[in-house]
Amino acid sequence: MIKRKFKQYRGYECLNCETPLDISEKYCHHCGQLNSTKKLTINDFIEEFLSNFYAYDSRLRNSIVSIFTKPGILAKEFNEGKRQKYANPFRLFLSVSILLFITYSITEKIYNESTSNSTNLNLTNQKELDKGLRQINDSIPEADKIAIKNQIDSFQNLSKDSIYTKTELDKNSLGFFYLISSFRNFNLKHPNTSDIQALKELGFENNRYNRYFYTKSKLFKTNNIKDELVSYFYQKLPFLIFLSLPIITIIFWLVFYSRRLNYTEHLIFSYTYFTFLFICMIIFNIIGLFSITVSEYLTGISLLIIFPLYLYRSLRNFYKENRWKTVLKFILLNPLFGIFLLISSLIMIFLGIILF
Repeated sequence: MIKRKFKQYRGYECLNCETPLDISEKYCHHCGQLNSTKKLTINDFIEEFLSNFYAYDSRLRNSIVSIFTKPGILAKEFNEGKRQKYANPFRLFLSVSILLFITYSITEKIYNESTSNSTNLNLTNQKELDKGLRQINDSIPEADKIAIKNQIDSFQNLSKDSIYTKTELDKNSLGFFYLISSFRNFNLKHPNTSDIQALKELGFENNRYNRYFYTKSKLFKTNNIKDELVSYFYQKLPFLIFLSLPIITIIFWLVFYSRRLNYTEHLIFSYTYFTFLFICMIIFNIIGLFSITVSEYLTGISLLIIFPLYLYRSLRNFYKENRWKTVLKFILLNPLFGIFLLISSLIMIFLGIILF
């Protein structure tokens, strides 16, 4: 019990807003401040801090337990007014999103370090391989050497570590990733060449489209363009889902329109459901630090079984419809999710490319 709350320290006027108070009032009925005239001591300060932290910690604990053991109940009870028991769903979702982003960053850093070590090992192995190939090369007839060299040259023309012009790209039907890697390789070899001059030398027209991609190509760390893009959007997934939630909520509002719930109530349901997904993804990321195989296996099982079953139970508990209605609407939600997520993804990918 905090001593500052004792009756002996209560006053007849709020020290914050000067509202007249009765001695029986623990808190000001106007601004909510504690009715106490006791001077703040170190002990009081520490006690209040721990008390407030424990109060939030209790709501956090109740929220997490409810999310994992009673799908949909947190959103239902929060909408019914039982809000002192749980942490604010929006604040909780935002906090979990930040944690998810942090775990993504950590796992990505470890992955990059692992890839770097693997590259160094491959370079060591390559030196040993080159030594062996030189010994074999000495025993190959000159005519065969020429044929082999032509094949190697042909292969190198399709390498992402090469530089090729627009004509060569079109001739070999090479796609977007070869285009970006070619731009990047040219910039690495000629760092002082302007974008316009670089495009001219590579045979590309000087337009906004080509200048944009040439500029963006300089931001890539390697020629594994596809992997870097996937990693980039994977890291931004919490942010993309966060921005997409208002759109996704419209689906619940349309499908369960007969329940007479307003948009905000559906939005709270969305927050709690995706909080569960994000917490699971955080756990999978942490497991991935020790075993990527186990993490990928758990992710696959969750996507196929756990997450759909959790959504079904959430719908039953939150919207309180019978089993068959819930199953029917659950089936209806899947294609709608696909359409809305596709629209949201295209918008977010477009924004992601611009901000990359």
